[in-house]
Amino acid sequence: MREDKTEMSRLDRFARGFGAATVLIALLFGIGAAPAAAEKSAQGRVVALAYDSHSDALLKAYPHALYRSDDGGKSWRKIAVPAVEDGEIASLADSPAIKGVMYIAGRGLGVLLTDDRGKTWVERNDGLPNRAVISIAAHTTQPETVYAVVQDSGVYRSQDGGKSWRLMDRSSQGGIHQLIHSNMAGSMQTGWLFAATPKGVRRVMDCFCLWQDAGALGSPARSVAFDPRQPAHIFVATEKGLFRSADGGENWTQMKSPNSKISALAFAPSGILYAITEDGALFQSADQGDAWNQVNA
Repeated sequence: MREDKTEMSRLDRFARGFGAATVLIALLFGIGAAPAAAEKSAQGRVVALAYDSHSDALLKAYPHALYRSDDGGKSWRKIAVPAVEDGEIASLADSPAIKGVMYIAGRGLGVLLTDDRGKTWVERNDGLPNRAVISIAAHTTQPETVYAVVQDSGVYRSQDGGKSWRLMDRSSQGGIHQLIHSNMAGSMQTGWLFAATPKGVRRVMDCFCLWQDAGALGSPARSVAFDPRQPAHIFVATEKGLFRSADGGENWTQMKSPNSKISALAFAPSGILYAITEDGALFQSADQGDAWNQVNA
């Protein structure tokens, strides 16, 4: 009987020791996991995605953070943007026409420019009515031309890299979520602007001659992108899924969607289409959206 009690005592001490060790391990893992969870919570949702064609890098933006990936989205490093404390990022645009130049914009920020891949930033707000910038778009072929959508004001254009701005259109800025510039043929000037709006995709020649609906999607658009190799091939993320057009938005075909909550799209010159959800799940397609792979699974 005494031996049984002794054995039970040994087992009890072992169990208590094992439990303490388990708690200690859990705490150690918790210490490592808490900052990551806190950081994700603090970042919020992904609001924009872009591709740097000069250095083959992906860029993603949260309201208060900007990240860069040099390996197709498998890993990310944070780019310091001091001014984000004063506002929220809403849009970002890499300039296809000049190496190293990138713009970010947002409410409270206005427009910020970097020409050294994020090492330093300068404001580009002279001539804008306020800093409530909803979207920013870089011209595909003109290095100094950039467009900004200002809330309750209109679409502005700069032809000197944002040093000065001119109001180009007041009537059609309402509801624009994202604006991009395309060098698609058929424009009376140098290309086209495509806008993701609550009514779908809208387009206008970059002379701002006449805004029109691009097809009849019948669903609010979250993000729009085009294939640099085939500018008439337009892609859009909507509340009903992903769609593509092979004729500049005249007709749309629904694509297979890797996720129902795709919030932003970006196209690489190599032909890779990237799609990202608000919570940061990144997908890529090498066949214009017929098949998808998750990059950061």
